[in-house]
Amino acid sequence: MVGLVIVSHSQTLAQGVLELAEQMTRGSVVMEAAGGIDDPDNPIGTDPMKVMMAIESVAAQSEDGVLVIMDLGSALMSAETALDFLPDEVKEKVLLCSAPIVEGTMAAAVQASVGASLQEVSAEAGAALNVKIEQLAPITGETVTPAAGREEVLDAGQEGEELSIDLLILNKMGLHARPAANLVAASGKFKSVIQITKGDKSASGKSINQVALLAVKNGETITVTAAGPDARQAIESIKALHADNFGERDEDVTEAVKAVEVCKTGGEGFVHGAPASAGYAVGPAYVHTAKLPEVQRKDISDVDAEIARLDKALSTALDDLHALQLETEKTAGKANAAIFEVHGLILGDKDMLDRAVSIISEEKVNAEFAWFQVMDNIASDYRGLEDSYMQARAADVMDCGGRVLRALTGEGEPVIVLDQESIIVAHDLTPSDVAGMDPEKVLGIVTEIGGATSHAAILSRSMGIPAVIGTGECFGQISDGEVIALDGIEGIVWTNPDQAKLDALSAKRDVWIADREKAKANGAAPANTLDGTGIMVMGNIGTPADAPRVREYGAEGVGLFRTEFLFQDRDQEPDEQEQFEAYAEAAKAMNGNPVIIRTLDIGGDKPVKYLDTPVEENPFLGERGIRFCMARPELFRTQLRALLRAASEENIWIMFPMISGVEELQNVLDFQAGVRDELIAEGMQIAEKIKTGIMIEVPSAVAEAEKLGAICDFFSIGTNDLTQYVMAADRGNKTVAKICDSLNPAVLRMVKMTCDAAAANNIEVGMCGELAGNAKASALLIGLGLNELSMSGPSIPDVKEAIRTVSMDDCRALAEKALTAKSGDEVRELLK
Repeated sequence: MVGLVIVSHSQTLAQGVLELAEQMTRGSVVMEAAGGIDDPDNPIGTDPMKVMMAIESVAAQSEDGVLVIMDLGSALMSAETALDFLPDEVKEKVLLCSAPIVEGTMAAAVQASVGASLQEVSAEAGAALNVKIEQLAPITGETVTPAAGREEVLDAGQEGEELSIDLLILNKMGLHARPAANLVAASGKFKSVIQITKGDKSASGKSINQVALLAVKNGETITVTAAGPDARQAIESIKALHADNFGERDEDVTEAVKAVEVCKTGGEGFVHGAPASAGYAVGPAYVHTAKLPEVQRKDISDVDAEIARLDKALSTALDDLHALQLETEKTAGKANAAIFEVHGLILGDKDMLDRAVSIISEEKVNAEFAWFQVMDNIASDYRGLEDSYMQARAADVMDCGGRVLRALTGEGEPVIVLDQESIIVAHDLTPSDVAGMDPEKVLGIVTEIGGATSHAAILSRSMGIPAVIGTGECFGQISDGEVIALDGIEGIVWTNPDQAKLDALSAKRDVWIADREKAKANGAAPANTLDGTGIMVMGNIGTPADAPRVREYGAEGVGLFRTEFLFQDRDQEPDEQEQFEAYAEAAKAMNGNPVIIRTLDIGGDKPVKYLDTPVEENPFLGERGIRFCMARPELFRTQLRALLRAASEENIWIMFPMISGVEELQNVLDFQAGVRDELIAEGMQIAEKIKTGIMIEVPSAVAEAEKLGAICDFFSIGTNDLTQYVMAADRGNKTVAKICDSLNPAVLRMVKMTCDAAAANNIEVGMCGELAGNAKASALLIGLGLNELSMSGPSIPDVKEAIRTVSMDDCRALAEKALTAKSGDEVRELLK
């Protein structure tokens, strides 16, 4: 892989550019910054010796050569001088590049990360300004001129093949945000140029906004063209993605299609809208008027510093979105949390960033103003489309774009805080607004704009909140605190209901709530098969506050408490007492039912900013889970002290993640025993026996499961990780999503082997991965030998009901058939 050296008169600027490039490539490219001189009074300048040492260091780690990118004046001379001091064998692997230092480095880093040659990386860096020039051509009259060597590189890369394929789009909502995001993710894995064409419009297959703004609808045909060295592989990958309906799995979209209707004006005392979420509500209105931060245009002199501010704000917004996605997974399920993954892709779209950088650079204006111009223009483009679903994406752009604005301005996230049960009335609500609400106090939701296909509406449905969306201007008819009523089935809001109407709607609400409570009661009942075999159905949580929620759905305990949520989104790790109180609180909420607490499971793929998480080329194969903790004994000791204390007072079981073999587990158990002895020596009352188990996530643990079962008390199978390790397919990589299939017979055999080993040792075996919450798979999992399933709260009632409809003989017969199947799709057919 090619390495980079960044040379600047300013050490701060060089380091800032380096940090930007590292964020773009997640540390996969070897880079060093050589900026400034070692003179505290006059730090601006360049030092040839510093440049030479940086080149030598990078060259030693980069077999394919070193590209040096520099700013003007003495930086160029220092780089040339540095070459003179280098040995010939190093010098011949170094290339000086004339690209602009910020844009050029970004482009070069990305190109280097995919394994391009030194010449290709240099050409990509040299063409970095083409996007700006092309966008500003109507104003400046400039034309795009490829950087030196660029055309030759492209020609060489395209000598192989240029292939095209026509694809009929069968997705019900066309290529809206989620399938478009999957297409972009797949395209981004290839070196080839990928173009998507619909009619006379064309877009880069690697830009989420360009693809989405093609507004490809159900029944329309697109042409995908790939030109480059891996064109055939790119086309085959996109064909496979198309065959999988572009990964579209969101049933809410299908429901939303049925719910869309043209909003009517209404009449005296009422308005019509789209019935976005079923149910009835009567109560006081909470009129929400949240706005984006006010942005003023300001002239700036330091363009690079302003771009760095924007990049930092983008990074902050992306971190916030990731945290919100994790929280939403717990309360509304993984499918609904994918909304925020799409938001992340919108913010990560290089086209969007390039537009803002172009405005900052050319107009010399502040980042806030430039960013607002870009997000507002993109949102306007979406609003101008004919398709109502695509129009609703404007709210997503403004929502996630607003996060960046708030990071830039320092304004806090607007929150809806209710003092009493209320119906929220707003011009519009973002997914973030809805996800941050307290569902216990929200009686209903009314918005002036949007439709039943908006993501806010989808989240409302997942949280069981009645909603009427897109009523038109109703603020003038509703005052804050005034009692209103809504029918989320018919899509009607009464802005000034008389007593008779209030009584009628209240009666309907009572019936609706009774039906919901009946469903919850069904969830509360035990999950026994037809022949009387009891299966424990438990909940997955991330914080103590989640415990009452999963219990409400019928959880008979907690099968997975992800303790990493206690460590994330803060500036320092929680101390022993804070952890002890959190663990005890969760256990108390479960009224004596078992709470399985997994020790800290972080690493290269889930970094925590205040811990020394290493940047790894293959983070899923690196220092994560128990490996991370054992390498940091003080961190681990603190958590184990808190866990052992809490488990001595409550029904808490301790579980270790990512155990790979017997020797590793024995070392961990010995460490835990030492911590226990320390507590006892301090006079603590520690229980004689505390149940301790392990996650089964790697094939080596399956191979040694019988030996592992002899020295621990229970197994819990994590299907998400187990599947990716068995199938050698990254579960976060959209292009291999079809391969990373938990229902693949190879994975099911691993589950069966684990269950057999648990039975041989007479210990419990459960599952806490995503597959456990699939009601259609419940009979299969029981048949394989599992006696406990753990999942997100909303999945519990359906899984319990599925268990009650089958006998153990039926389950075992189904498992035998599944184990002889040839593919995951064949297993899915059996589950039907």
